[in-house]
Amino acid sequence: MCLAGCDEPLAATSGKAATPAASIAPSQPVPTAGPTDAATICEAPHATVLVPVPANGDGGVAVDVRVRYHRPDGAYGDWGLHVWQVDADGRYLADYPGVNWDAPLPRSGIDDYGAYFDIEAAAFTHPGAVGFGFIVHPPGQAGDPGVDRSWRFADGRELWLRSGDATVYTRNPLAGSADIDTVRVHYRRYDNAYRHWGLHLWDGSGIDVARLPGLALGDWNNPVPLSAMPNYAVSEDGAEVAFDLPVLNPRDDAARTHVDFVLHGLSSNPDGGVDNKDGWTSDIRIVFSALSIADRRGQAWLVQQEPRVFALPPDIARASTTDARAYWLSERLLRWPRTDTSGRFRLYHSATGQVVARKGVAIAGADGALDLQVAQHEVPADVAERFRWVGAGAVLEVPADQLDSLPGLMRRQLVLVQEDEEGRVLGATTTQLPGYLDARYAAADGLDDLGVTLDRGQARFRLWAPTAQRVWLCGERARGGGPLLEPMQFDPVTGSWSLATRALRAGDHYRYAVEVFVRGVGLVRNLVTDPYSISLDADSQRSYVGDLSSPTLMPPGWARDRSPDAVRAQEDMSIYELHVRDFSINDASVRAPLRGKYLAFAQYNGDGLRHLRALAQAGLTDVHLLPAYDFASVPETGCTTPDIPDAAPDSDAQQAAVAATRASDCFNWGYDPWHFNAPEGSYASDARDGAARVREFRAMVMALHAAGLRVGMDVVYNHTSASGQDARSVLDRIVPGYYHRLDAQGGIERSTCCENTATEHLMMGKLMIDSVKLWATQYHVDSFRFDLMGHQPREVMVRLQDEVNAAAGRPVQLIGEGWNFGEVANGARFVQASQLSLNGTGIGTFSDRARDHARGGSGFDNGIDLLRNQGFLNGLHYDDNGSGGNHPRSALMWSGDIIKVGLAGSIRSYRLTTHWDATLPLEQIDYNGQPAGYVVDPQEVVNYVDNHDNPTLFDANVYKLPRTTSREDRARVQVLGAAITAFSQGVAYFHAGIDTLRSKSLDRNSYDSGDWFNALDWTYQSNNFGVGLPMQSDNGDNWPVMAPLLADPSIVPMPADIRWTRDAFRDLLRIRASSTLLRMRTADDIEQRLRFHNTGSAQEPTVLVAHLDGRGYPGANFRELVYLVNVDKRAHALPIAAEAEKGYRLHPVHRARDAADRRAAAARYDRGSGTFHVPARTAVVFVVP
Repeated sequence: MCLAGCDEPLAATSGKAATPAASIAPSQPVPTAGPTDAATICEAPHATVLVPVPANGDGGVAVDVRVRYHRPDGAYGDWGLHVWQVDADGRYLADYPGVNWDAPLPRSGIDDYGAYFDIEAAAFTHPGAVGFGFIVHPPGQAGDPGVDRSWRFADGRELWLRSGDATVYTRNPLAGSADIDTVRVHYRRYDNAYRHWGLHLWDGSGIDVARLPGLALGDWNNPVPLSAMPNYAVSEDGAEVAFDLPVLNPRDDAARTHVDFVLHGLSSNPDGGVDNKDGWTSDIRIVFSALSIADRRGQAWLVQQEPRVFALPPDIARASTTDARAYWLSERLLRWPRTDTSGRFRLYHSATGQVVARKGVAIAGADGALDLQVAQHEVPADVAERFRWVGAGAVLEVPADQLDSLPGLMRRQLVLVQEDEEGRVLGATTTQLPGYLDARYAAADGLDDLGVTLDRGQARFRLWAPTAQRVWLCGERARGGGPLLEPMQFDPVTGSWSLATRALRAGDHYRYAVEVFVRGVGLVRNLVTDPYSISLDADSQRSYVGDLSSPTLMPPGWARDRSPDAVRAQEDMSIYELHVRDFSINDASVRAPLRGKYLAFAQYNGDGLRHLRALAQAGLTDVHLLPAYDFASVPETGCTTPDIPDAAPDSDAQQAAVAATRASDCFNWGYDPWHFNAPEGSYASDARDGAARVREFRAMVMALHAAGLRVGMDVVYNHTSASGQDARSVLDRIVPGYYHRLDAQGGIERSTCCENTATEHLMMGKLMIDSVKLWATQYHVDSFRFDLMGHQPREVMVRLQDEVNAAAGRPVQLIGEGWNFGEVANGARFVQASQLSLNGTGIGTFSDRARDHARGGSGFDNGIDLLRNQGFLNGLHYDDNGSGGNHPRSALMWSGDIIKVGLAGSIRSYRLTTHWDATLPLEQIDYNGQPAGYVVDPQEVVNYVDNHDNPTLFDANVYKLPRTTSREDRARVQVLGAAITAFSQGVAYFHAGIDTLRSKSLDRNSYDSGDWFNALDWTYQSNNFGVGLPMQSDNGDNWPVMAPLLADPSIVPMPADIRWTRDAFRDLLRIRASSTLLRMRTADDIEQRLRFHNTGSAQEPTVLVAHLDGRGYPGANFRELVYLVNVDKRAHALPIAAEAEKGYRLHPVHRARDAADRRAAAARYDRGSGTFHVPARTAVVFVVP
């Protein structure tokens, strides 16, 4: 395709427009240098850089800078300067040569002001460096004043520091008081919306209020409009305003060193009103000694969303070809935040990535350019809403007659440039592409054959890669022969590449060779597996050619597999969270080759499966497997198991042995996804056989179904294990910059711990939906737990729910972690699938409310707080452990209130009488600034006290119960925690081993702690407590607290304690399963049928009491039910007049001859008074048949 007038090829580097040169039409790929035979391409390393990008030199011009530092005591000793190179946003780029924390830059000398340090321009070798960060400190010690600061070369060649003062001065702050009575403030906004902004000014802030007559000062809700300030003026281009701040002159009082004020929105501000402080989290302070002053007037500059005061006119524009600060909003519109509309804008392109953009000179190395227009209309409302999080700046538009050239340009390097009229670069960046790709290739959402499809002897492959210049299929035939290389064809409607061939068949392997431009790298040929891989070879090097509907991939009987009919509604779910390897790796009843494998679940007489069958018979409905898709952290062949020394229970030797083999051992939780649609190979009998892992995963599902248990999967679509050009990166090496969520600089967000994915982008959302559909239909998975689900859009999760149910032909239950944090927090980018946002969807979220109050403290506690922060279960107020917590009775009652919130299903509208005698809807009870009750339907809450994260419940109780607590009482407290979950309305969720007093030897994060610390024992001889200090990496700071506990033999349970806990837990499951009153279906049901007794300020705070009305309720099985949970170490008698003269008797489970808890069987009810007698540390249920 000829670009004609839309493309102006460039070839020169002068400051004027370059002369035309021959261009390469962007719809055609650049010819590839070098051979293109099968061996060269298909047997190459995972990435081959065909043409590297040139060095751009994104930074500023380095200059020598002198840093002056004053200490009043004159004691400079060995004080030095820690220095590092930074980019325009103050982010670390590289070290300053010869400097580290233990060896800071020594001073260059001492003069009348103090010590000084000379920073040499020649030391700044990083091309992106625009300045340096620094800390003044002695070697290896804390800094003065203990904060990181930075300086840009453009700010000058000298700066002044004072001990204990974080201000960076541009002039000597000791030179005497400044003679100043006015600060001229210059304020630049990229949206020009100055009419919506004002100032909060107050007496005592340094403002001379006498010179502001008639202005309303000190009223936060009524800021002074900028236009009302003295000498308000608008610059000629309308991009900046200026106004005067009258200040009290320091010459009259030397204490007047600064002026404070707040710049914030007027009530008319559409973005947060008066609470929008334009990026500042504190008052704005202008220090007079940092200003240049003439005629008693100082000058200061402020910039939108830039929380710092500039003492010189700021030049924050920068030219870079390696960041991505501009955004495609649609097929035609772009926004470049923090950029004004001066000059002209051009979109330069290069098929081989050779554009060089340096400020002050013309662009070099481009094949051509596309002229852009400043948009003269509002951004469409739907587009503005999608990109509401993108900062204000220039909105640019592609001329209508140039739109046809864009698909080809997207396959090249694109650099957006702001130029002056002479063609000199004012600023440059690259663009974030998802907005364009989603709009242009919306039809790709309808593709149903991504990956490989086998049909009548033909293998069809399809890959979505709209920015690739070329794609080949590299095949490897199981029957031998050399590699197969076939070019794929591009579909301009969907942006996908496809190929149909008879050269590959089931059992063969393949990869794609994708030739694509990678920002900051160059034109690259990536050998990459298929993101839609259904299986792979060992260590995920090649994708597997197969058909999941083929009998060869099915275990015997698979076609007849059916899920147990145990869940009629989501509230029926009782879930046991289990790791595939944990389940059997220590189980001697399983054949050795199958331990830790999928097929261990199919060992009918194995101890582990016996345990699961017994749980199912008691009422457990689901086993949820920790990640079992293909993950990156375990070698699938040749993984090792460390030899653990026989060491003391408080020794660090065990964890040292685990740490030594962490990179090569066979254990990891697996929260580092590599291929979302393929089973993990390390759990297969033969990771090299792509068919084996498919059959064996299905065999595992069949075995669990046969045992009476439905199967759930823990899925992690919020991040990938790698990105960029890493060998484990799949998505980002196919469509660079698309599948991951990027920050304002174009870097990948990592708030989830890893490389955040962006399911708000069409094809990443589709990948997640297609993946869940595959697991639900092809593997008969019944339910899914979404890791960090709050990072997904609600809209996408609702669509997933609808599509998965339709594909499966049955309801598939969805639950997840609805935590609200990171770059998406509080709906910053979209309405999240988080706790407060999923009401009405039926998708469940884990509730942290009752969990934390039952256990005490939080998963982030350290040191003595691990002991002090007791919870409702383990002694808060009523059984103090002597650690100094000294919690009042009110704290216990508050925890009781929050646990009642959980027992009531966290229903927003349910009314509870609190310990301060107020009767409030649960949504009006404040929980750390959020509603305590946050759902509108009980299926939307998941109740738990224990899961894979954080210390196990047993370990949490080790910290918090008094050391003298008996083994029997430790077991009872464990069961009380399970009882709270079992009796709570909503979904019940239990960590595997809660029923066997599971310990991880106090490990708070056992994701990579090996088999040793994660052991389960289905013979019930050991709970794994006291097997050594846990891993130093996550626990080392707390070893001094842990060691004496681990060394205490009285804490270690006996086998009889473990067996009792096992049986008592099963009784709880039987009780929960016996009546829908503990699994009610709607909020109305709960409001009408659940009533708490023993509430208000006069309550006995250690006893939870609830009444449930079963009359006329389907599946209730009892006319009335009362449960009591007494966490106290003494018995209680509670007279409840409303329950007098009724026919209560112990629940049949308690009355059974084989009931585990004989103490519960001793509980009794006095009919005349309505008094319930409940033994110490006992959960008991009474019913009226």
